[in-house]
Amino acid sequence: MSDPIEFFFEYVSPYAFIAAKQIEEVGACHGREVIWRPVSLGHIWKTVEATNVGPGAIPQKAEYIMMDSGRSARIAGYRMTAPAVFPTDAKLARLAFYVISAKDKELAKNFADGVFDKYWTKSEEITEISHLTDLTDSLGIVAADMEAAASDPNAKAAMIESTDAALKSGAFGMPWFRVGDQVFWGADRVSHIDKYLEFKARQV
Repeated sequence: MSDPIEFFFEYVSPYAFIAAKQIEEVGACHGREVIWRPVSLGHIWKTVEATNVGPGAIPQKAEYIMMDSGRSARIAGYRMTAPAVFPTDAKLARLAFYVISAKDKELAKNFADGVFDKYWTKSEEITEISHLTDLTDSLGIVAADMEAAASDPNAKAAMIESTDAALKSGAFGMPWFRVGDQVFWGADRVSHIDKYLEFKARQV
């Protein structure tokens, strides 16, 4: 059985936004399932003692990331705008993903894609249920799932499991991908995943 593509991401990463638009096509091209796994990047940075290199810590880095990610998005054909609040705490959206995913994995992916769009395309906030109501209504996600997300123990456990899995595979930034024993960092590595899987197919 072919290894899936594990897609670890944080909503507030502009490069994860770009990767989210591309990775499903790569998976479909190679017959690989793409497993979306939102994580807490802040926890990862804290664990690897890299909090001092977060985008908010160095003004020059933050400015470059916004310029470069916006440029990268335009080159890839996606519209990106400066977010309303950056960085922000997307914990609710992460937990809601796992509540939704427990019932419908594809719906959860659509939800995550919609959260990315709200934050990076529409420059809207994503931290509260009221910020996400239009999205959840459009997807037919029941209000009870959103209301329960913040305190759902299974969703919390799933997010911790994904964050730990990313850490164990060596993650230090987002987006992060794992395919079998290979890991990849960054939206610009989606094309590398494509080429790697093409290479693997030729070896069979």
